[in-house]
Amino acid sequence: MKKNIMFVSLPLLGHTNQMISMATELVQRGYQVRFVIPESAKNWISNTGAEFIPWQITSNDNHNREDFWKNISQIKSAIHGENMMLKRLISSYCPMYENLIPIFNRYNPDLLIIDRAAIPAMDLAQKMNIPYIIQSRFLGNFVKTNDQYPRFGTSYSIKMNLWQRFFNFMRPTLLIPSLAPTAIKLNKVRQQYAGDKKLDDPFEKKPIIVGTDFAIEISRPLPPWVKMVGPIFPKTPEPLDSSLSQWLEDDPERKGIIYVAFGTLANLEQWQCQALVAGLEKSRLKVLWSLSKKQWNILPNLPSCFRIEDFVPQQAVLGHPNIRVFVNHCGMNSINEALYCAKPILALPFFGDQHYNAARIVDIGVGIKLNKQKFNSDEVTKKITTLLTNSSYTEAAESISIKLKNTGGLNKAVDIVEEMLSK
Repeated sequence: MKKNIMFVSLPLLGHTNQMISMATELVQRGYQVRFVIPESAKNWISNTGAEFIPWQITSNDNHNREDFWKNISQIKSAIHGENMMLKRLISSYCPMYENLIPIFNRYNPDLLIIDRAAIPAMDLAQKMNIPYIIQSRFLGNFVKTNDQYPRFGTSYSIKMNLWQRFFNFMRPTLLIPSLAPTAIKLNKVRQQYAGDKKLDDPFEKKPIIVGTDFAIEISRPLPPWVKMVGPIFPKTPEPLDSSLSQWLEDDPERKGIIYVAFGTLANLEQWQCQALVAGLEKSRLKVLWSLSKKQWNILPNLPSCFRIEDFVPQQAVLGHPNIRVFVNHCGMNSINEALYCAKPILALPFFGDQHYNAARIVDIGVGIKLNKQKFNSDEVTKKITTLLTNSSYTEAAESISIKLKNTGGLNKAVDIVEEMLSK
Protein backbone atom coordinates (compact mmCIF):
# COMPACT_ATOMS: atom_id res chain seq x y z
CA MET A 1 0.00 0.00 0.00
CA LYS A 2 1.33 3.44 -0.96
CA LYS A 3 2.18 5.69 1.97
CA ASN A 4 0.23 8.85 2.76
CA ILE A 5 1.73 12.29 2.30
CA MET A 6 0.56 15.56 3.81
CA PHE A 7 1.39 19.06 2.55
CA VAL A 8 1.18 22.00 4.96
CA SER A 9 1.24 25.58 3.66
CA LEU A 10 0.30 29.10 4.56
CA PRO A 11 -2.41 30.65 2.33
CA LEU A 12 0.14 32.58 0.28
CA LEU A 13 -0.01 31.62 -3.38
CA GLY A 14 3.66 32.35 -3.98
CA HIS A 15 4.52 29.87 -1.21
CA THR A 16 2.03 27.25 -2.37
CA ASN A 17 2.43 27.17 -6.16
CA GLN A 18 5.29 24.69 -6.31
CA MET A 19 3.72 22.47 -3.64
CA ILE A 20 0.49 22.34 -5.67
CA SER A 21 2.43 20.96 -8.64
CA MET A 22 4.15 18.38 -6.42
CA ALA A 23 0.86 17.29 -4.84
CA THR A 24 -0.72 16.82 -8.27
CA GLU A 25 2.16 14.65 -9.48
CA LEU A 26 2.20 12.54 -6.30
CA VAL A 27 -1.54 11.87 -6.66
CA GLN A 28 -0.94 10.77 -10.25
CA ARG A 29 1.79 8.42 -9.03
CA GLY A 30 -0.78 6.74 -6.79
CA TYR A 31 -0.09 8.22 -3.36
CA GLN A 32 -2.71 9.26 -0.85
CA VAL A 33 -2.15 13.00 -0.62
CA ARG A 34 -3.71 15.54 1.73
CA PHE A 35 -3.21 19.29 1.62
CA VAL A 36 -3.50 21.29 4.84
CA ILE A 37 -4.19 24.95 4.14
CA PRO A 38 -6.76 27.54 5.30
CA GLU A 39 -10.23 27.62 3.78
CA SER A 40 -9.43 30.80 1.83
CA ALA A 41 -7.03 28.79 -0.35
CA LYS A 42 -9.24 25.76 -0.91
CA ASN A 43 -9.78 26.54 -4.60
CA TRP A 44 -6.03 26.52 -5.26
CA ILE A 45 -5.84 22.76 -4.71
CA SER A 46 -9.23 21.81 -6.19
CA ASN A 47 -7.67 20.26 -9.31
CA THR A 48 -4.78 18.45 -7.63
CA GLY A 49 -6.69 15.33 -6.60
CA ALA A 50 -5.42 15.83 -3.03
CA GLU A 51 -7.82 15.83 -0.10
CA PHE A 52 -8.33 19.32 1.31
CA ILE A 53 -7.87 19.65 5.09
CA PRO A 54 -8.84 23.10 6.49
CA TRP A 55 -6.32 24.74 8.82
CA GLN A 56 -7.32 27.61 11.07
CA ILE A 57 -4.39 30.01 11.53
CA THR A 58 -6.17 33.15 12.74
CA SER A 59 -3.73 35.61 14.26
CA ASN A 60 -4.10 36.72 17.88
CA ASP A 61 -3.16 40.31 17.08
CA ASN A 62 -5.32 43.14 15.75
CA HIS A 63 -3.52 43.48 12.42
CA ASN A 64 -5.77 43.43 9.43
CA ARG A 65 -4.18 41.12 6.85
CA GLU A 66 -4.56 43.57 3.97
CA ASP A 67 -3.23 46.46 6.04
CA PHE A 68 -0.25 44.34 7.06
CA TRP A 69 0.82 43.65 3.48
CA LYS A 70 0.11 47.22 2.47
CA ASN A 71 2.35 48.54 5.25
CA ILE A 72 5.15 46.08 4.60
CA SER A 73 5.06 46.81 0.86
CA GLN A 74 5.90 50.47 1.39
CA ILE A 75 8.15 50.33 4.44
CA LYS A 76 11.59 51.84 3.75
CA SER A 77 13.72 49.60 5.96
CA ALA A 78 14.07 45.97 4.85
CA ILE A 79 15.18 45.06 8.40
CA HIS A 80 12.04 46.64 9.83
CA GLY A 81 10.04 44.58 7.37
CA GLU A 82 11.73 41.37 8.55
CA ASN A 83 10.92 42.34 12.13
CA MET A 84 7.26 42.89 11.25
CA MET A 85 7.02 39.42 9.69
CA LEU A 86 8.64 37.81 12.74
CA LYS A 87 6.17 39.57 15.04
CA ARG A 88 3.28 38.38 12.90
CA LEU A 89 4.55 34.81 13.16
CA ILE A 90 4.68 35.15 16.95
CA SER A 91 1.08 36.37 17.12
CA SER A 92 -0.18 33.51 14.93
CA TYR A 93 2.08 30.73 16.24
CA CYS A 94 -0.31 29.44 18.93
CA PRO A 95 -3.42 28.92 16.76
CA MET A 96 -1.28 27.52 13.94
CA TYR A 97 0.32 24.94 16.23
CA GLU A 98 -2.76 24.03 18.25
CA ASN A 99 -5.00 23.57 15.22
CA LEU A 100 -2.47 21.23 13.60
CA ILE A 101 -2.40 18.82 16.57
CA PRO A 102 -5.77 17.14 15.86
CA ILE A 103 -4.98 17.07 12.13
CA PHE A 104 -1.67 15.26 12.59
CA ASN A 105 -3.21 12.91 15.18
CA ARG A 106 -6.19 12.01 13.00
CA TYR A 107 -4.42 11.42 9.70
CA ASN A 108 -1.05 10.14 10.97
CA PRO A 109 0.95 11.10 7.86
CA ASP A 110 3.97 9.05 6.84
CA LEU A 111 5.67 12.18 5.52
CA LEU A 112 5.05 15.92 5.74
CA ILE A 113 6.04 18.44 3.07
CA ILE A 114 6.05 21.85 4.75
CA ASP A 115 6.18 25.39 3.40
CA ARG A 116 9.39 27.06 4.58
CA ALA A 117 7.38 29.70 6.48
CA ALA A 118 5.20 27.23 8.43
CA ILE A 119 7.56 26.89 11.41
CA PRO A 120 4.83 25.71 13.85
CA ALA A 121 4.21 22.70 11.58
CA MET A 122 7.92 21.83 11.68
CA ASP A 123 8.04 22.16 15.47
CA LEU A 124 4.99 19.91 15.91
CA ALA A 125 6.40 17.38 13.46
CA GLN A 126 9.58 17.18 15.52
CA LYS A 127 7.61 16.74 18.73
CA MET A 128 5.50 13.96 17.20
CA ASN A 129 8.49 12.37 15.41
CA ILE A 130 6.95 12.75 11.97
CA PRO A 131 9.55 13.04 9.18
CA TYR A 132 9.27 16.14 7.03
CA ILE A 133 10.70 17.86 3.99
CA ILE A 134 10.88 21.66 3.75
CA GLN A 135 9.89 23.15 0.41
CA SER A 136 11.25 26.54 -0.64
CA ARG A 137 11.29 28.60 -3.82
CA PHE A 138 14.75 30.03 -3.07
CA LEU A 139 17.93 29.03 -1.27
CA GLY A 140 17.94 31.99 1.13
CA ASN A 141 19.89 31.37 4.34
CA PHE A 142 19.59 27.58 4.23
CA VAL A 143 23.15 27.55 2.86
CA LYS A 144 25.08 30.75 3.41
CA THR A 145 27.52 32.26 0.92
CA ASN A 146 30.97 33.36 2.04
CA ASP A 147 31.61 36.99 2.94
CA GLN A 148 32.77 38.04 -0.52
CA TYR A 149 29.21 37.64 -1.85
CA PRO A 150 26.09 39.60 -0.88
CA ARG A 151 24.31 38.09 2.11
CA PHE A 152 20.71 37.03 1.77
CA GLY A 153 18.46 39.94 2.78
CA THR A 154 20.69 42.62 1.25
CA SER A 155 20.09 44.32 -2.09
CA TYR A 156 23.77 44.45 -3.02
CA SER A 157 25.27 43.48 -6.36
CA ILE A 158 28.09 40.95 -6.46
CA LYS A 159 30.16 44.00 -7.51
CA MET A 160 29.92 45.63 -4.08
CA ASN A 161 31.73 48.86 -3.37
CA LEU A 162 33.91 49.25 -0.27
CA TRP A 163 31.11 50.46 2.02
CA GLN A 164 28.77 47.72 0.85
CA ARG A 165 31.44 45.13 1.54
CA PHE A 166 31.83 46.50 5.06
CA PHE A 167 28.11 46.48 5.79
CA ASN A 168 27.72 43.07 4.16
CA PHE A 169 30.43 41.67 6.44
CA MET A 170 28.93 43.36 9.51
CA ARG A 171 25.30 42.51 8.70
CA PRO A 172 24.88 39.65 11.25
CA THR A 173 26.15 41.92 14.03
CA LEU A 174 24.14 44.92 12.87
CA LEU A 175 20.93 42.87 12.86
CA ILE A 176 21.20 41.90 16.52
CA PRO A 177 19.64 45.08 18.05
CA SER A 178 16.75 45.02 15.58
CA LEU A 179 15.90 41.33 15.30
CA ALA A 180 17.29 39.59 18.40
CA PRO A 181 14.53 40.71 20.84
CA THR A 182 11.82 39.50 18.48
CA ALA A 183 13.68 36.25 17.75
CA ILE A 184 14.01 35.62 21.50
CA LYS A 185 10.24 36.11 21.92
CA LEU A 186 9.56 33.68 19.09
CA ASN A 187 11.80 31.02 20.65
CA LYS A 188 10.06 31.46 24.00
CA VAL A 189 6.74 30.75 22.34
CA ARG A 190 8.23 27.76 20.51
CA GLN A 191 9.76 26.41 23.74
CA GLN A 192 6.40 26.72 25.47
CA TYR A 193 4.95 24.21 23.03
CA ALA A 194 8.08 22.05 22.92
CA GLY A 195 7.68 21.42 26.64
CA ASP A 196 10.45 19.24 28.02
CA LYS A 197 11.64 18.28 24.55
CA LYS A 198 14.83 19.98 23.39
CA LEU A 199 13.99 22.82 21.01
CA ASP A 200 15.82 22.21 17.76
CA ASP A 201 16.36 24.52 14.85
CA PRO A 202 13.49 23.45 12.53
CA PHE A 203 15.77 23.82 9.48
CA GLU A 204 18.97 22.24 10.84
CA LYS A 205 20.00 19.31 8.62
CA LYS A 206 16.41 18.74 7.51
CA PRO A 207 15.70 17.71 3.90
CA ILE A 208 15.00 20.80 1.82
CA ILE A 209 13.75 20.89 -1.76
CA VAL A 210 14.66 24.21 -3.40
CA GLY A 211 12.68 25.07 -6.52
CA THR A 212 15.19 27.16 -8.44
CA ASP A 213 18.73 26.84 -9.81
CA PHE A 214 22.25 28.27 -9.63
CA ALA A 215 21.61 29.80 -13.04
CA ILE A 216 19.81 32.43 -10.90
CA GLU A 217 21.17 31.98 -7.37
CA ILE A 218 24.75 32.67 -6.28
CA SER A 219 26.60 29.37 -6.62
CA ARG A 220 27.86 27.64 -3.46
CA PRO A 221 28.51 24.05 -2.26
CA LEU A 222 25.33 22.35 -1.01
CA PRO A 223 25.16 19.92 1.91
CA PRO A 224 23.54 16.54 1.10
CA TRP A 225 20.21 17.42 2.73
CA VAL A 226 19.63 20.46 0.47
CA LYS A 227 18.37 19.50 -2.99
CA MET A 228 18.18 22.21 -5.65
CA VAL A 229 15.89 20.84 -8.37
CA GLY A 230 15.12 23.81 -10.61
CA PRO A 231 11.73 25.48 -11.16
CA ILE A 232 8.77 23.30 -10.17
CA PHE A 233 5.97 23.88 -12.66
CA PRO A 234 2.74 21.95 -13.37
CA LYS A 235 2.96 19.51 -16.25
CA THR A 236 -0.21 20.99 -17.70
CA PRO A 237 -0.22 24.79 -17.20
CA GLU A 238 -3.54 26.60 -16.95
CA PRO A 239 -4.47 27.75 -20.47
CA LEU A 240 -5.33 31.24 -21.69
CA ASP A 241 -9.00 32.01 -22.23
CA SER A 242 -10.04 32.82 -25.80
CA SER A 243 -10.46 36.56 -25.17
CA LEU A 244 -6.99 37.05 -23.69
CA SER A 245 -5.41 34.73 -26.23
CA GLN A 246 -6.87 36.78 -29.08
CA TRP A 247 -5.72 40.05 -27.47
CA LEU A 248 -2.16 38.73 -27.15
CA GLU A 249 -2.18 37.59 -30.77
CA ASP A 250 -3.49 40.94 -32.01
CA ASP A 251 -0.18 42.77 -32.52
CA PRO A 252 -0.31 44.03 -36.12
CA GLU A 253 2.78 46.22 -35.83
CA ARG A 254 4.73 43.32 -34.27
CA LYS A 255 6.17 45.52 -31.54
CA GLY A 256 5.39 43.05 -28.78
CA ILE A 257 3.61 43.34 -25.43
CA ILE A 258 4.73 44.29 -21.92
CA TYR A 259 3.35 42.14 -19.09
CA VAL A 260 3.02 43.66 -15.59
CA ALA A 261 2.29 41.76 -12.36
CA PHE A 262 3.41 42.21 -8.75
CA GLY A 263 2.14 39.00 -7.16
CA THR A 264 -0.71 38.60 -4.71
CA LEU A 265 0.72 40.43 -1.69
CA ALA A 266 2.54 43.59 -2.83
CA ASN A 267 0.48 46.78 -2.56
CA LEU A 268 1.30 49.73 -4.78
CA GLU A 269 0.83 53.38 -3.92
CA GLN A 270 -1.09 55.66 -6.25
CA TRP A 271 2.01 57.59 -7.37
CA GLN A 272 3.73 54.32 -8.26
CA CYS A 273 0.80 53.28 -10.45
CA GLN A 274 0.75 56.66 -12.16
CA ALA A 275 4.49 56.55 -12.87
CA LEU A 276 4.26 53.02 -14.25
CA VAL A 277 1.28 53.76 -16.49
CA ALA A 278 2.78 56.98 -17.86
CA GLY A 279 6.20 55.41 -18.40
CA LEU A 280 4.87 52.25 -20.05
CA GLU A 281 2.50 54.22 -22.30
CA LYS A 282 5.48 56.06 -23.77
CA SER A 283 6.97 52.74 -24.86
CA ARG A 284 4.15 52.58 -27.49
CA LEU A 285 3.65 48.87 -26.79
CA LYS A 286 0.51 47.14 -25.59
CA VAL A 287 0.49 46.45 -21.86
CA LEU A 288 -1.19 43.59 -20.02
CA TRP A 289 -1.44 44.23 -16.26
CA SER A 290 -2.55 41.57 -13.79
CA LEU A 291 -3.68 43.41 -10.64
CA SER A 292 -6.07 42.50 -7.84
CA LYS A 293 -9.40 44.32 -8.13
CA LYS A 294 -8.82 45.61 -4.60
CA GLN A 295 -6.14 47.91 -6.06
CA TRP A 296 -7.92 49.08 -9.20
CA ASN A 297 -9.16 52.17 -7.37
CA ILE A 298 -5.63 53.67 -7.31
CA LEU A 299 -5.08 53.30 -11.07
CA PRO A 300 -5.23 56.43 -13.23
CA ASN A 301 -7.29 56.44 -16.42
CA LEU A 302 -5.69 53.75 -18.52
CA PRO A 303 -4.68 54.34 -22.15
CA SER A 304 -6.38 52.19 -24.78
CA CYS A 305 -3.20 50.13 -25.22
CA PHE A 306 -3.59 48.78 -21.66
CA ARG A 307 -5.56 45.70 -20.63
CA ILE A 308 -6.20 45.18 -16.91
CA GLU A 309 -7.07 41.75 -15.48
CA ASP A 310 -7.73 40.58 -11.93
CA PHE A 311 -5.89 37.32 -12.62
CA VAL A 312 -4.18 35.66 -15.58
CA PRO A 313 -2.48 32.25 -15.95
CA GLN A 314 1.00 33.71 -15.66
CA GLN A 315 3.00 30.80 -17.02
CA ALA A 316 0.87 30.74 -20.17
CA VAL A 317 1.13 34.52 -20.58
CA LEU A 318 4.92 34.54 -20.20
CA GLY A 319 5.19 31.67 -22.65
CA HIS A 320 3.43 33.67 -25.36
CA PRO A 321 5.90 34.81 -28.04
CA ASN A 322 4.49 38.36 -28.16
CA ILE A 323 5.46 39.08 -24.54
CA ARG A 324 8.79 40.91 -24.63
CA VAL A 325 9.36 42.24 -21.09
CA PHE A 326 7.99 41.32 -17.66
CA VAL A 327 7.59 44.12 -15.08
CA ASN A 328 7.38 42.43 -11.68
CA HIS A 329 8.25 42.38 -7.97
CA CYS A 330 10.93 39.66 -8.19
CA GLY A 331 9.27 36.97 -6.16
CA MET A 332 11.21 33.81 -7.02
CA ASN A 333 8.21 32.14 -8.67
CA SER A 334 7.89 35.06 -11.08
CA ILE A 335 11.63 35.06 -11.80
CA ASN A 336 11.59 31.32 -12.47
CA GLU A 337 8.63 31.63 -14.84
CA ALA A 338 10.04 34.66 -16.65
CA LEU A 339 13.49 33.21 -17.24
CA TYR A 340 12.17 29.75 -18.10
CA CYS A 341 10.31 31.57 -20.89
CA ALA A 342 13.37 33.73 -21.71
CA LYS A 343 11.76 37.08 -20.83
CA PRO A 344 13.86 40.03 -19.56
CA ILE A 345 12.70 41.69 -16.34
CA LEU A 346 12.08 45.22 -15.10
CA ALA A 347 12.22 44.70 -11.35
CA LEU A 348 10.26 46.65 -8.74
CA PRO A 349 10.90 44.79 -5.45
CA PHE A 350 8.83 45.60 -2.35
CA PHE A 351 9.79 43.41 0.64
CA GLY A 352 11.35 40.19 1.90
CA ASP A 353 13.50 38.22 -0.51
CA GLN A 354 12.44 40.41 -3.44
CA HIS A 355 15.23 42.99 -2.95
CA TYR A 356 17.89 40.25 -2.90
CA ASN A 357 16.32 38.50 -5.90
CA ALA A 358 16.20 41.75 -7.89
CA ALA A 359 19.92 42.25 -7.31
CA ARG A 360 20.53 38.75 -8.64
CA ILE A 361 18.63 39.31 -11.90
CA VAL A 362 20.69 42.47 -12.46
CA ASP A 363 23.90 40.53 -11.73
CA ILE A 364 23.11 37.82 -14.27
CA GLY A 365 22.29 40.38 -16.95
CA VAL A 366 18.58 39.64 -17.49
CA GLY A 367 17.05 42.73 -15.93
CA ILE A 368 17.14 46.27 -14.60
CA LYS A 369 15.85 47.49 -11.24
CA LEU A 370 13.61 50.32 -10.02
CA ASN A 371 13.68 51.71 -6.48
CA LYS A 372 10.15 51.59 -5.02
CA GLN A 373 10.82 54.80 -3.08
CA LYS A 374 11.88 57.10 -5.88
CA PHE A 375 11.21 56.29 -9.51
CA ASN A 376 9.31 58.30 -12.13
CA SER A 377 7.73 57.77 -15.53
CA ASP A 378 10.85 58.88 -17.43
CA GLU A 379 12.95 56.27 -15.64
CA VAL A 380 10.35 53.59 -16.41
CA THR A 381 10.38 54.51 -20.12
CA LYS A 382 14.17 54.64 -20.27
CA LYS A 383 14.65 51.26 -18.61
CA ILE A 384 11.90 49.55 -20.59
CA THR A 385 13.45 50.92 -23.78
CA THR A 386 16.85 49.57 -22.77
CA LEU A 387 15.39 46.11 -22.19
CA LEU A 388 13.62 46.22 -25.55
CA THR A 389 16.52 47.50 -27.63
CA ASN A 390 19.62 46.03 -25.98
CA SER A 391 19.67 42.43 -27.17
CA SER A 392 22.06 41.34 -24.40
CA TYR A 393 19.19 41.09 -21.90
CA THR A 394 17.13 38.76 -24.09
CA GLU A 395 20.22 36.74 -25.00
CA ALA A 396 21.10 36.29 -21.31
CA ALA A 397 17.51 35.26 -20.56
CA GLU A 398 17.56 32.75 -23.42
CA SER A 399 20.80 31.24 -22.12
CA ILE A 400 19.35 30.84 -18.63
CA SER A 401 16.13 29.43 -20.07
CA ILE A 402 18.09 26.55 -21.58
CA LYS A 403 19.72 25.80 -18.23
CA LEU A 404 16.41 25.90 -16.32
CA LYS A 405 14.75 23.56 -18.79
CA ASN A 406 17.46 20.97 -18.10
CA THR A 407 17.20 20.96 -14.30
CA GLY A 408 14.63 18.24 -13.67
CA GLY A 409 12.17 20.44 -11.80
CA LEU A 410 8.91 18.72 -10.84
CA ASN A 411 9.98 15.16 -11.62
CA LYS A 412 13.22 15.55 -9.69
CA ALA A 413 11.39 17.03 -6.68
CA VAL A 414 8.86 14.21 -6.55
CA ASP A 415 11.57 11.58 -7.03
CA ILE A 416 13.24 12.98 -3.89
CA VAL A 417 9.96 12.63 -1.99
CA GLU A 418 9.66 9.00 -3.10
CA GLU A 419 13.25 8.30 -2.07
CA MET A 420 12.57 9.62 1.43
CA LEU A 421 9.38 7.55 1.70
CA SER A 422 11.31 4.40 0.85
CA LYS A 423 13.79 4.84 3.71
